[in-house]
Amino acid sequence: MGEIVIGAMASMLICLFLSPRFIEFLRAREFGQHIREEGPAGHQTKAGTPTMGGLIIFTAIIVPFLVLSERDAAAMTVFGVALGCAALGFADDYIKIIKRRSLGLPGRYKLLGQVVLALILWWVARHEVAYFILVFLVLTGATNGVNLTDGLDGLAAGSSAIVLLAYTAISYITVGQHDLALFAVCLVGGCIGFLWFNAFPSTI
Repeated sequence: MGEIVIGAMASMLICLFLSPRFIEFLRAREFGQHIREEGPAGHQTKAGTPTMGGLIIFTAIIVPFLVLSERDAAAMTVFGVALGCAALGFADDYIKIIKRRSLGLPGRYKLLGQVVLALILWWVARHEVAYFILVFLVLTGATNGVNLTDGLDGLAAGSSAIVLLAYTAISYITVGQHDLALFAVCLVGGCIGFLWFNAFPSTI
């Protein structure tokens, strides 16, 4: 249990420590958010806000998780899939910044990437065909659901922290998956640390 608490605190503190420097780095290079013209008028004020905050969250969880975990197959698979989702998000933001428009990675490429990640999860878990469909729907629904909530300050990070805290309890108490619980709680800590800068008015 001590490692779970340490993982959460370490992720939060790393995020709190790195975020100001990362935000300053993004502002200096004008890596700001581009807002769709057809979007709500209130969102236009967010134009230019530094983006790619997912890099901060993922950086904050990598070190505590890899140091404190036993790196069992289930946890490393989930970690790898999360890394894949983070790579898709990075590609999306990078394209938006380079092309200076609100449309990033085309939807078909995002779905293709999510299909590949779902196949990896399915292969590790079990090989029934119907189970792959469930894995794909859960993975795609969760990742795109978080993406849709990301339009309002603090909503994605706050909602994710609450859900991941529940996953921590489920993993640790119900099924005794220490490493999965550790990974989930590291994400909780990263989200809370990020929320300090992402809450209204968002600076990233």
